[in-house]
Amino acid sequence: MEFNHDFENYSMPEARLKNNKKSLGKMVKRYRRNMFLSFVAVALVAALIGGAVGAGIMKYVSLGQTQVVNRYLPLSSDNNNFSLITNIVKVVSFSVVGIDTYTNGYGAYGYGNSYVQEGSGSGIIIDSQGHIVTNNHVVDGASKITVNLSDGRKFPAQLVGKDAKTDLAVLKINATNLTPAKLGDSSKLEVGELAVAIGNPLGDSFAGTATAGIISGLNRNLQSDYGPVNLIQTDAAINPGNSGGPLVNSIGEVIGITSIKLTSTGSSSTQDPFGLFQSQSVTLEGMGFAIPINEAKPIIDDLIKNGYVERPVMGVSVQQITKQLARQYNIPVGLYIAQVQQGSGADAAGLQAGDIITAVDGTNVTTFNQLENILNKHNVGDIISVTIWRNSKTITVNVKLMSSSSIQ
Repeated sequence: MEFNHDFENYSMPEARLKNNKKSLGKMVKRYRRNMFLSFVAVALVAALIGGAVGAGIMKYVSLGQTQVVNRYLPLSSDNNNFSLITNIVKVVSFSVVGIDTYTNGYGAYGYGNSYVQEGSGSGIIIDSQGHIVTNNHVVDGASKITVNLSDGRKFPAQLVGKDAKTDLAVLKINATNLTPAKLGDSSKLEVGELAVAIGNPLGDSFAGTATAGIISGLNRNLQSDYGPVNLIQTDAAINPGNSGGPLVNSIGEVIGITSIKLTSTGSSSTQDPFGLFQSQSVTLEGMGFAIPINEAKPIIDDLIKNGYVERPVMGVSVQQITKQLARQYNIPVGLYIAQVQQGSGADAAGLQAGDIITAVDGTNVTTFNQLENILNKHNVGDIISVTIWRNSKTITVNVKLMSSSSIQ
């Protein structure tokens, strides 16, 4: 067998060489075009971040099969500042205040009067008139309140009003050159959004502390001594002293007022104003909660206008009768009236202690929450129908709702 090693005389067919050149040319052109589109995409994203005017806008740029999504925050006119959280803190911090509370004490050797510092918290400036919103548990029981502004100024504060049910309070200071916070819309929140908490954890030594996380949950219905409370859940670090400070979204708007942090169960804590701890001891992390700003707004308005929150009430104190108690005592499931407020609508309608409320406005009620939900749909002065069980008989009466302020 003979092999031909004469490679010098070998040549590629002309047609194949031309086709290979064309294919190579097409491949280079495609590579250059894709590289150009990539550079265009980067340039568009950079332009969106650096030159945006407006707030909280979502931009979509379609490049073939690639979609560039960019959400940006134009809180600063400095185009070199690309830090989202930095911008948020710069804008909002001027609206955050420290709050120191004092109680009455005694002077040296027990003579004279003085004030003893009781605690500290945070607050949010909401208008140029000096109104500041905070938590009720921050100022409750205080004999003296001092507000510390971010620029170092300090002012005595007047308590305008407070509401234990929602854990909200409004203060007022006589000061100029204030920077009110921008209030957002908590109904538009989604789980996973950026959340920034700003406040004074552990007092003035750590004033203006900012922590960041996400919105971990929405519509957390937690039970308090005053009924159910709807809260926003976040994993942004919240510590003693953060109470009353803002929870802020990605465009620098206050969407919540920090109120509570769960750290453990099985023990009492000043960080548990709603009484959420259970008997089992469990260590918890990243369980912070804030009052949604949409629910806080009408409360704040009432506190500024009236000094209290006006709610429609019947004028009764009730206790829940469970199915077990109903079977045991052969009575209906419902709400047992323990006390009737003298001069209330319930009193005028003839309701008595010992009556059992089984329905309101034709709707069966078995829990306090159900009764409250029905009452909250009415206004002061409305007439409701109340069905009660008394001495094995069912009676329906009309009750005129009164203002909660009349029993405060």
